[in-house]
Amino acid sequence: MYGGAMVEGGKGSASIAMERFQRTGTALLILISVLCAQPQANHNVPSKGSNATDLSSRLVYVGAVNKLYQISNELNILTVVTTGPQNDSYQCTILECPGGAVKTPMDNVNKMLLIDSNAKNLIVCGSLFQGICHIRNLHNISIVEQEVLEAVVANTANASTVAFIAPGPPLASAENNVLYVAVTFTGNSPYRSEIPAVSSRSLARDRLFQLAASAVTTGTRLFVNNYARETYIINYVYGFSSERFSYFLTTQYKSSSHYASKERITKLVRICQDDSHYHSYTEIPVDCTSKDGTKFKTVSAAYVGKPGHELAQSLEITTNDDVLFAVFDAPTANKSALCVYSLKAIRKKFMHNIKKCYNGEGLRGLDYISQNMPCIATKLQTIGEDFCGLDVNSPLGGEQAVASLAVILSEERMTSVAVTATSNFTVVFIGTETGQLKKIVMESSTSAMQYAMMNVDLGSPIQPDMYLDPEHDDLYLMSLYKLFKIRIYDCSVYTTCHACLSAKDPFCGWCSLENKCSRRYECQDSSKDPLSWLSYKSGKCTTITSVTPHQLQRTTARTLELIIENLPNLKEPLVCAFTFASMEKPIITNATKKRNGVNCTTPRTDLLPQIGYGENHFNATLSIKTSQGPDIVST
Repeated sequence: MYGGAMVEGGKGSASIAMERFQRTGTALLILISVLCAQPQANHNVPSKGSNATDLSSRLVYVGAVNKLYQISNELNILTVVTTGPQNDSYQCTILECPGGAVKTPMDNVNKMLLIDSNAKNLIVCGSLFQGICHIRNLHNISIVEQEVLEAVVANTANASTVAFIAPGPPLASAENNVLYVAVTFTGNSPYRSEIPAVSSRSLARDRLFQLAASAVTTGTRLFVNNYARETYIINYVYGFSSERFSYFLTTQYKSSSHYASKERITKLVRICQDDSHYHSYTEIPVDCTSKDGTKFKTVSAAYVGKPGHELAQSLEITTNDDVLFAVFDAPTANKSALCVYSLKAIRKKFMHNIKKCYNGEGLRGLDYISQNMPCIATKLQTIGEDFCGLDVNSPLGGEQAVASLAVILSEERMTSVAVTATSNFTVVFIGTETGQLKKIVMESSTSAMQYAMMNVDLGSPIQPDMYLDPEHDDLYLMSLYKLFKIRIYDCSVYTTCHACLSAKDPFCGWCSLENKCSRRYECQDSSKDPLSWLSYKSGKCTTITSVTPHQLQRTTARTLELIIENLPNLKEPLVCAFTFASMEKPIITNATKKRNGVNCTTPRTDLLPQIGYGENHFNATLSIKTSQGPDIVST
């Protein structure tokens, strides 16, 4: 039900009440714009559905069951559009209805919510009328710019739909972008046989959502065949584009035989973006195994992002290369694992599977799409990673899996994942079935550390669609009935170097020159001197390990030798500051920098405080600093 704004929680959080969202297994939350640049509170939204954000207007859009919302970047509801219930029947389309069909009020479950940034409009598709779509105005969602009568998405609440916009075949549209859509077959209507399992659809206004390319027997579409589609159910989990290819991550039966066990596995579907005939359609298995041999067979959520320097080195790629992060479930236990795959390794594995078949080895596979035939040997001398298929050996189901060892195991089922890189580190955020958020730093392709866990919405599963804003300051995630915006770091809460480094937060490090815990880019000279900004991995703060001599006669002035670990290499001259309890201001003396520390001249004896009555000494705190800056280190 719709409600007004309400704010919950403390710093870094806020929330608004809304209609329930529907989880459909598709990428329902699409964040393509900054929402807020300053730390705020979590914005929770009783919800269950899909979200998109516009860069130019900084507006948020949420698709729910029977509702569509337009929201400000502060998460105040601006506009609400009712999209259902409407009279409909699975036996009807929006244009025709058999005489015996009975229409009844049916919910309109949002199945797709995408911003077409080139056309500057909002694509909204729901489950009603076999899954048709509307083009709405980005600035006012109550304005329908175009209704498209083509059935595009799934027509039930639970059948998956995954969609994204990426380059397509030449001349598919003016900008050459197309809409990639993958849909689970529902079988509840005579019209569902006309909806491809996977397709590339035009975004040109005069051909909107028609196949991007079509010929007499081919086109940019693929169907599960008549014999298998009722029983061989493919669930589409995630879709993405990378280097001339479009991918869909799926769970499906290991075998299409009616007599085989109904064991489900994970497979990756790939189509070459230049392919007007889908000759390049290929599937390969995706394996995720723990070090003890446990196999995590079904993917539940995924995210493609860029690695930090350390992970990139471990994967033998660059920080500009794509990496697939995916969470998997074990088939017999309530356990989950995170596995990581470079797209470079994925491309190579596809190439190996394709080469094998084009050399005439094995079977083509995929008998749920077309007849399983022996691979045909060809005279192709070279098949590279960019090979886009031929009209032989297509479609192709490779048997060699792209495999990875789990980097994180969880006793709670993990349900969502998002990734960012900061400094040299790769940070992974994982939502759980119990409504919590894990914060993990990856130190290599096989090693990771959970550095924090926060309660988001206890008892309510975090939904698979989780995104960072473009500046990677805020994380957007959904539970069953709420939408949250969470600031992913707050270095200012750590006031000492020890607290800063002990938190092991990869976003935060100790800025020695400014004596504060901060992001690296906020620290002066951090790019020039590694000791100016100390990360959690350094493990050591700037520390005075010894002062020689450590005590003096009050009447004696001399030079003190300080051994200092991790002292940054500063251009500015250093000074020594002696602070006494009985004096308001410290006494400043000159410091001479040495290889392993500094030498400090003690203050003139006439400037020192007197020893108190009945006492035989007084103490001084000694700090090293620049003349105008805060303390860098002190005793």
